[in-house]
Amino acid sequence: MLVYILIGLILFILGSGLLVYYQFIHGAEHFSKTNYETYIKYSFNQPQDYPLNQSVSPQLYHPIGTWIGRVILPQKEQRDTVKGVLFEVHHTDSEHQDLVGNIVKLKWSNEPKVQAYLKAVTKDVHFSTQTQESKNQGNLHPDRLNNWLHVDPLESLAGARPDDNVIVMLPEPIVVEEKSSERPTLILTQEPIQITGRFYGLVTIVSPTTKGSDKFRVRHFNPTSKQFDGVEETIRLPKVPADRRGVFRSTNKNIEKSPLNPTGWYIYGAKDADGIFVAQAIAPRTLFRLQPDEVLLGKKAGISYFNKKYWKDTEAQKGIAKTILLDPTTQQINESISHWREGDRAIVLHTFGGIGGKKAEPTPLGVVTGHFVYGLAHVVREPLTQELRFDIEYLQVYAHNPDGIVAGKNHWSSYMGDLQRGWLGNRPVSDVLVKLDAVTEDYDFDGIKLSPWNELTRQLEIMMARYRIGDGTGAAIVNPATSCVQDSNQALYVTIKRIEATIQSNPRIQDWLQRHPDHAQTRRFQRLVKLGRSLERQLVPLGIVRSDWQENAQPLAGTRPPLDSLSNFFAALTTWRTVLPRRAHDEIAAIFLKHGASVWLIRTNQVGGFDPDIKPRAPTALLGHRTH
Repeated sequence: MLVYILIGLILFILGSGLLVYYQFIHGAEHFSKTNYETYIKYSFNQPQDYPLNQSVSPQLYHPIGTWIGRVILPQKEQRDTVKGVLFEVHHTDSEHQDLVGNIVKLKWSNEPKVQAYLKAVTKDVHFSTQTQESKNQGNLHPDRLNNWLHVDPLESLAGARPDDNVIVMLPEPIVVEEKSSERPTLILTQEPIQITGRFYGLVTIVSPTTKGSDKFRVRHFNPTSKQFDGVEETIRLPKVPADRRGVFRSTNKNIEKSPLNPTGWYIYGAKDADGIFVAQAIAPRTLFRLQPDEVLLGKKAGISYFNKKYWKDTEAQKGIAKTILLDPTTQQINESISHWREGDRAIVLHTFGGIGGKKAEPTPLGVVTGHFVYGLAHVVREPLTQELRFDIEYLQVYAHNPDGIVAGKNHWSSYMGDLQRGWLGNRPVSDVLVKLDAVTEDYDFDGIKLSPWNELTRQLEIMMARYRIGDGTGAAIVNPATSCVQDSNQALYVTIKRIEATIQSNPRIQDWLQRHPDHAQTRRFQRLVKLGRSLERQLVPLGIVRSDWQENAQPLAGTRPPLDSLSNFFAALTTWRTVLPRRAHDEIAAIFLKHGASVWLIRTNQVGGFDPDIKPRAPTALLGHRTH
């Protein structure tokens, strides 16, 4: 007990210093404008600069999704008739291409599970004093929603920025109603996924057309030769404006000299008014291929890698990316890789570090905190290459910020690869993809179906929707004691408790387990129970469930009023392992590894063009951090 009290005290003392860093990340200083206001002035950031009706070569480009468009917040007086949001259609399935370029209605399904979700997250919005203070510090808040009643998740998504420029793809299936009316209606059952661009291609970059130009000669991937000897094209890789501190999120300088260029870049964007493809986001192909740079077998080797090598010499790795497969149960490298197959799913643990160099962020007491969220990864067959690759989306529990990053489902290309808002070019980043059948596969007990995967997604969708409107206050704000780390893990904790409660309270499931003691599903469920106990010990190290984590995931840490000093101390004390993002990231990954998960690591260090004024800094893990 004394050890934990000392740990809490140390965190409390560090709190004032760490708060400076959080304020730096989330804009908690007085600025005349947000980063977003600077970004939006540039043409490549404005949807209207990309014609709605445009065609691309299907051999060179594919749509990012089937249903793509821009969500538009209706006027307050339109709400009763729209009953959702408006949707500018950019791409559809083959049956509804006549809708492209039109504005339709986008509404939630009346299915009971969807309506239950809406009931949990629909709230009146009235900005608090804390919200106004955050606005004064240069953070972006949903101003248009202030004093609206019954704001639902579609409205909070469309109203997250002031200019109706949130581009999304709609998860299928999509039902089209009132087709013959002036304004048809699209019905959806899941939250839209935020994306950048409409189409994507795969290229290697040859050179700028002229020195200093943002136009580049590229060669497309040839699916026949499997090389980059396809069509040559001129595209734009825009120069992005610096943020208010003078730091660029990305640069096109010397991108053709990047060590990742030979294996190619996925480019995401659309054609501008001149018919030139503008890459609004990039993604190194090598990160997503099922061809790891290194494979480590056995639990001991995996844990040792986390402890000694994973973040080692981060600064020296600038411009480099690496993928590592950790497999605790397999004896052969080829067998370990082959276990990842088309259709597989993995839970993603994401964290990032800091910015050093000439334009370094402040590091109070030498601490770099970073960020933590969960995400989802699917193994898909990519149509341009016919290779298996990871498709990643983040479930971003993200506070209001100066950049216009919006809490919600964010595709990798949008959150990481976006040239203006993404972190690929200026931070060191880790994505840990965890495949463990006990969690990533569903259960079917004679028709009673349970899905830890779906439950975790549901809990995080609730978190994200509440974050967008700050639980009605208009502000989700983080600090060292109330952070994305805690709220993301709150969702995991609630998932575990819900699955356990369902199993324990259902006689039919209990009967099934007793009748099938040696069934593969029974053994899988037993592994889930053991994993749950380990994770609970991780999330609540003193064995005391914090009251706000026990009462059906309320209230959120990021939407609570500021804590007083004593409350701050006890909050840090009872969940100290989740206060620092890297600590939670590494230890939770290690727990999955110890329970037999196959773990795929993706590490990047300021990848893309070369910016000599910044260097990557690893996130900090305090208190003699070692995973076990």
